[in-house]
Amino acid sequence: MNEVIKKVEAIMAKKLKVDSIDPSKELRELGLDSLDIVELLLELEDSFGVQFTSEELKKLKKVEDLYQAILAKIKK
Repeated sequence: MNEVIKKVEAIMAKKLKVDSIDPSKELRELGLDSLDIVELLLELEDSFGVQFTSEELKKLKKVEDLYQAILAKIKK
């Protein structure tokens, strides 16, 4: 689990050009617009070898939602 969180945070930090990510923040609060969020999710899908459905994407509002969704996909 820690590895997943670290990897998600590293990808997000690189995209946002910041040093750390607050998991309780909403993606939009971090300055991501719709296109940024789609690009981020595509990169996360590639990095973890998972795919999100349209319904799942609608539920991903916060950084911690990303962690949980990826962990759930990896466990399947």
